[in-house]
Amino acid sequence: AVVSTQSTGYAEDVEQQRSDLLGNEHKNTMVSNSERLERSSRRLEDGYRMAMETEEIGQNVLNNLAQDREKINSARNRLGNVDSSLSQSSRLLNNMYRRVIQNKVLMFGVGVVIIVIIVLALYGMLK
Repeated sequence: AVVSTQSTGYAEDVEQQRSDLLGNEHKNTMVSNSERLERSSRRLEDGYRMAMETEEIGQNVLNNLAQDREKINSARNRLGNVDSSLSQSSRLLNNMYRRVIQNKVLMFGVGVVIIVIIVLALYGMLK
């Protein structure tokens, strides 16, 4: 009976040690899983933060592109107005140049007529 009590006590000790080992193993597994879950959560938070920053940068880029588009359209409209003004100015200058040529021809013609009249008058006086 003494041997059986000792073996029962030994069996209980072995069972307790086994339970402690399994408990420690289970505890270590849970701690490891908890640490892994925490790292994964941090990575997810970092990824979410990065996605939000990327979205904000993308929104800023889109806003800048919209502003640039407005500037380009405004510049295009001004360029169209300048082109129209230049065309009008070119026509005006061509008309002015044509009138200058006409005035020179007219002045030359008047000069020729005056010279012919003077020559005829002198010829008539000498005769």
